[in-house]
Amino acid sequence: MVGRPVSFHAMRGISAHANGFHTCRLLHVLQALLGAVDTPGSWRYKPPFPKAIPPALKPAGKPSQLMAGQPMPGPPLGFPTSPDDLLVTAEGTPQRIDKAFSWDAPLASHGMMHMVIANAFAGDPYPIDTLFLYMANMAWNSAMNTAGTIEMLTAQKADGEYVIPRIIYSDAYASEMVAYADLVLPDTTFLERWDCISLQDRPISDADTVADAIRQPVVAPNRDVRAFQDMLIELGHRLGLPGLTNGDGSAKYPGLYADYIVHHERMPGVGLLAGHRAGGAEGKGAPNPDQLSAYIEGGCFWAKTLPVEHRYFRFANKGYLDWAVAMGFIGHADPIPLQLYAEPLQKFRLAAEGHGSVQPPDHHRERVQRYFDPIPFWYPPFEEAAVDPAAFPMHAITQRPMAMYHSWGSQNAWLRQIHTANRLFIHRDTATSIGVTDEDWVVVTSHHGQIRAQVKTMDGVNPGTVWTWNAIGKRKGAWALKPTAPESNEGFLLNHLIAELLPEQPGQYRYSNSDPVTGQAAWYDLKVRVEKADQPGLSPTWPAVPMPPGTPPAPDILRYGAKFRQGGTP
Repeated sequence: MVGRPVSFHAMRGISAHANGFHTCRLLHVLQALLGAVDTPGSWRYKPPFPKAIPPALKPAGKPSQLMAGQPMPGPPLGFPTSPDDLLVTAEGTPQRIDKAFSWDAPLASHGMMHMVIANAFAGDPYPIDTLFLYMANMAWNSAMNTAGTIEMLTAQKADGEYVIPRIIYSDAYASEMVAYADLVLPDTTFLERWDCISLQDRPISDADTVADAIRQPVVAPNRDVRAFQDMLIELGHRLGLPGLTNGDGSAKYPGLYADYIVHHERMPGVGLLAGHRAGGAEGKGAPNPDQLSAYIEGGCFWAKTLPVEHRYFRFANKGYLDWAVAMGFIGHADPIPLQLYAEPLQKFRLAAEGHGSVQPPDHHRERVQRYFDPIPFWYPPFEEAAVDPAAFPMHAITQRPMAMYHSWGSQNAWLRQIHTANRLFIHRDTATSIGVTDEDWVVVTSHHGQIRAQVKTMDGVNPGTVWTWNAIGKRKGAWALKPTAPESNEGFLLNHLIAELLPEQPGQYRYSNSDPVTGQAAWYDLKVRVEKADQPGLSPTWPAVPMPPGTPPAPDILRYGAKFRQGGTP
């Protein structure tokens, strides 16, 4: 195999901008031109990839596809390849509340969750009667425009009814969002339920090994909670959904999610887990009732190492492609071309230029024509181009702490000893230029809002950028934390500064603060001004949210694990 020792990676730091899609494409085209794709020393695929780009899966939900009492012919997310695949009316109006797969964001394959509440509040493209969220803390750190989102969740009409009439929310913790729900479905933690890390989603494979895994319950819940997956399956059966109910009305998966993991098939012979299928088959095979037991015997993991001749050039490696078909990863063994010119994008551009039967409304034409270029290009992020660079000279970004994933990760008693507060990190020279040093208070202002927080100086940051951890700051009253907890007295969010819509322009349609092609939220386009504060203290602040009824008081001292210490009772 010809080696090419050049490797780089593009993820959220590159993609979470209004120009993220094309910027990522530029990097990937450079990889292809260098011959640095799936070669020794370069960026390499992890099974079950590569797959055709775009995949054949289209988003379902057109009116012609929806029939009462019948399942949709496909999932609500997918990969449009032309305007014919969009979920819009004949007039071009979005059919989804988030406006994904519409002319606002045609290739929004992950949906646009960050726009659901704002669109529901505005009744654009239509009002809703129920908002159902799962562990999406949209009343706090998962929302752009946090203060505005809180107002939307509580807004009332003239008759006293809520603008968003009903909210159902499921969470494993008493997060900030719980206080805004009409119905709360308490979830389990990952130690109390079955989970599946599947090849159908984001598996744990490495470049030389295909692998998947399960989690098994290691402790029984000691409170009235249900695993969200179990709850969905039971709710679907109670509603009589065909995918979850047999013809005689009985439950298709009486063992709930553990049963579903074993017996559900995405296509004949292809289930959620590739290992230990019936008859010892791997990849494709009939369901095996003892599959979970086999995984547990293997430490909850299954893995298969690829032969050396299958490890490189997999987009055109006949041996690998034949094997991938046999494993159920892909439908056929044709080579998977690396596209420098994206034909699907050109189809959207042609529609904007007046070709085809499905064309964008006039106010979308210029945007689609410009940004659906089949050859990648760079352009300034929208918010950055819209604000005064003298008034907002600095970039501001957030990132997750390395030791936690989302806000629920901070509920680890040991991590709370090191992750109970955050600071605004700023370059030492930049801090000196505005007269601040460690632990001083600063005011951070964007075109949308203003916060006050403490700073920490460092050398390892761009002088024109400030940053902080996301999800450390908590609202008082949430998460069963004491009123004096550092998370709600010293921790803060940059989210208050980020708008979910682009700055208003006279006479122009106001788009979401997102990539125009994929709808990816432009979290990292924030421009700010940082100034020394004339007084200390976090700002903004809100009254404490009430804890759910019946919540026991938080202990003064946590002693988890004490019994495992030497001399303790096992």
